[in-house]
Amino acid sequence: MRKLLSFFFLLVSTQIFPLDFPNFSLGEENAKEEFKRGLTYKNLREYSAAKERFQKAVNLKKDFHLARLELANNYYLLGEWEEALDELEILTSKAKNDLLIVNKIEALRLAIAGGVTDKEKVYFKTIEGDSIRGYRFRNPVDIAFDEDGNFYVAGFDTSNIIKFNAAGTPISNWRGGITRKLDRPVSLAYYNQKIYVADFARDEVLLFDLSGSFVSSFGGSGKGPGQFRGPSSIFIDPSGNLFVADSGNSRIQKFNANGKFVLEIQGSGSSKLGNPSGITIHDGKIYVVDKENLRVVIFDNDGNTLSTIEKPEWKKPRSIRILDNQIFLTDELTGIWTYSLLHGEWKQLSKFRDKKGVYRVLFRPFATNMDSTGSLYFVDFGKHRIDIFSQKNYLLTNLDLKIESVDTSGFPDIHIYTRVRNRAGKEIVGIDRLSFRIFENDNMTPLFSLARKNKLNDKLTVAMIYENSEGLKKSKLALEDGLFPFFRSLRDTDKISLYRAGKDSNLILPETVSLRDILAKIRDSVPEEKFNFGKASIAALQKLSLETGPKALVYLVSGESREDSFLQYQKSRIVAFAKAHSIPIYVLTVNPNLSLEESWSDMTGSTNGRYIVLDGEGEERELYKQLKSHIDYRYILSYKTDTNPELINRYIKLAIGVEHRGVKGRDEGGYFVPEPR
Repeated sequence: MRKLLSFFFLLVSTQIFPLDFPNFSLGEENAKEEFKRGLTYKNLREYSAAKERFQKAVNLKKDFHLARLELANNYYLLGEWEEALDELEILTSKAKNDLLIVNKIEALRLAIAGGVTDKEKVYFKTIEGDSIRGYRFRNPVDIAFDEDGNFYVAGFDTSNIIKFNAAGTPISNWRGGITRKLDRPVSLAYYNQKIYVADFARDEVLLFDLSGSFVSSFGGSGKGPGQFRGPSSIFIDPSGNLFVADSGNSRIQKFNANGKFVLEIQGSGSSKLGNPSGITIHDGKIYVVDKENLRVVIFDNDGNTLSTIEKPEWKKPRSIRILDNQIFLTDELTGIWTYSLLHGEWKQLSKFRDKKGVYRVLFRPFATNMDSTGSLYFVDFGKHRIDIFSQKNYLLTNLDLKIESVDTSGFPDIHIYTRVRNRAGKEIVGIDRLSFRIFENDNMTPLFSLARKNKLNDKLTVAMIYENSEGLKKSKLALEDGLFPFFRSLRDTDKISLYRAGKDSNLILPETVSLRDILAKIRDSVPEEKFNFGKASIAALQKLSLETGPKALVYLVSGESREDSFLQYQKSRIVAFAKAHSIPIYVLTVNPNLSLEESWSDMTGSTNGRYIVLDGEGEERELYKQLKSHIDYRYILSYKTDTNPELINRYIKLAIGVEHRGVKGRDEGGYFVPEPR
């Protein structure tokens, strides 16, 4: 009840500035009509048309604060962030204490500046394995995360795996099936909706689905290919290759995505492995913790030794992960050691301060991992606990919740499309239904549902923009070879559209899944000297913003394009538009000149996209998988309104609140009661 009251306080008591639908005097009726048209367009996700209507509404009625707020929202969704900030600044100048506007301004300023830059992590909370009735775990050894923010903790002594939701609430306790009962799970990995478990005592790797049902296993005791003696660590690379640290056989075994044995790595001479206990892969290099020889051995993909890392302070190194450009090495006796790949400095962490300022000692740290928000998790074997650390700024600022649109096409059924981000601009995943509150005209709607993520993400939508140049046209074979694996992977539900970037921008193919059609359009184009990437990009992003599921903007270039290709719409505007809708930008080039990568990095890097050279090296062969990994994390809240359907054209105010890990967020929107169909 107290939590419910705090939510109500969050939603209604902070509304100091009058953002309700105003009364209209004689001569102001047109402002009301323009606002209604604007809101209709916005809820259809036609943001450009909505912006024009809201502009007219504000010009007709200067104190129409609700219209100005919606105008700011549409500027944001169109990537016009400076203009959005201007409108919000006007609103806050009228009432400095309106927390909704203040929070929107703070979030937008951070987004314009590139998000939170302070990476200081502070203690958040501890999960005690001995204190959770029905979900007890002892001697935790590893932790893994799925794409919905759930996390999984392996208990060595209790021979189980506890599944937690993203808020840290336990939701299931796995012990394996009748024929494949967990004995001593020691390492976890998540891949493709499966949890992989290395069982030290069973000499097996077991696979479970996300509900905890046993799927399959492989291995068995022995020293032959595919057999193990005490598998101690596992890692799965982006291509699905599985690497197993086979401690008793002093080797690493590599298996392909189909489970077929590929390679054995033992090292040689001074780098020969003694007791491999941890493994991770970064930038094509295989990092192996050799517990017996107190070192890390680094191999290339073929198993050749590249280098070793040794520190005299290490006493019992256990595991290794590379997270956010830092090596995290756990040593059971001396704590957690970190090494910055950017700055090259080792640091030791053997204890930390909790919220009360009391030092907690890491007793026997076994593993570390990081969730999608950048929070760190330390697995302490000896203390039977998981210690969680979050960025300081995330814990001190509100969540950035935004209402994108309200679907009333099935009235009285209402569907609200929302996004929830932290101050770094990262989307928060795994928020459950009970963490949201919906208020309609200040009355709470108790019954609503959340759309299932798998329904949202069953198709891929891609907008391709090709540089209409002689260089690209001459590289038809490289394009065909590079794009063939991607098009071969497409399903019937996927959609590809093709735009030509020349002097003018044109939508050449509205929808296709045919590589032959794409190449034919490029072949038949008359090459030009100037390319209007800006106009084509905005048109493509507007179309992509209407879609649900994974989506991406992909440029096909030869390297002839220059900065003046973005004069009409600058790169910053395109990037902001893409980030507002979580659309990654990929650049595929037929030019092997890697210096071109830097000129595109401000677009690919900030949108979580990639720059890929179509050179047959294999990176382009994972393109479909990469694009599908950009999951649509929007929260769609659905409910049946009690609003009288006879109140046609009546404005209904909406307020949405969310609380996740003790941090709150809110936004407001609305809709007009539609005419009956």
